[in-house]
Amino acid sequence: METFSEHSPATWFLLFLTYSCAGWAMELVVTLLQKGRLTNRGFFIGPICPIYGVGALVGTLAIGHVENLIAIFCVSVVGAALLEYMTSFLMEKIFRVRWWDYSDQPFNINGRICLGALLGFGVAGVLIVRVFNPLLFAAFDSVNPELLDIIALILAFLFVVDVVCSLILIFGFRVTVGTVERDATEEISERVHAIIMEKGRLSRRIAKAFPNYEPKKSTRRKTSHKSARTSRKTSSKSAKTTSKSAKSSSKSTKPRR
Repeated sequence: METFSEHSPATWFLLFLTYSCAGWAMELVVTLLQKGRLTNRGFFIGPICPIYGVGALVGTLAIGHVENLIAIFCVSVVGAALLEYMTSFLMEKIFRVRWWDYSDQPFNINGRICLGALLGFGVAGVLIVRVFNPLLFAAFDSVNPELLDIIALILAFLFVVDVVCSLILIFGFRVTVGTVERDATEEISERVHAIIMEKGRLSRRIAKAFPNYEPKKSTRRKTSHKSARTSRKTSSKSAKTTSKSAKSSSKSTKPRR
């Protein structure tokens, strides 16, 4: 097992960022091949998908010294299944939006994971452990430790800023989001998009990062608003009718001279 003490914290953080950016790039390419256009699938403002970095980091620490390729593959598949399912579940609970959906894929579980994607993650796990990690560790270890720490601190600061800003902007849409039963990253309403673009440079950046994301409005809220408006209109009409009836009865009861 690869131990944390074998490398500096800066090296581990840069490894995390490297695989996070690589995962973002892979998502970009896959979407381009599937839909013929570039679509930013990342959750954050910058070009990063931390779920890939977390998976690669955990896999490296867990099976970094395993020699058996089949064992690496199997552990990678199981680990990816757990990570992807839990991430999908938690993000849907927090944001009430499904960020990816495998419902149209064979052998899927609740649309959160599917066999095809897991097999791909298994292959990726083998490549990470046996091919990419040795190259990346060698590259990071060849850099002056002090310089590596400075680079890692700068990138860590930018990463934290990205996380905070992205969460603030995304939670700003929380009240308009309704639970969806499918991937919502390909839907965005013009109204919400216009609001984001009006809020400033940073908000415009996240709007461009999510060109196809639409927080789906809660139908319950719409229904309640419509019911309230209908009730007010009905009350107003009833009041007018009552007023007219009162005037008519008043005229009919006046004594004739």
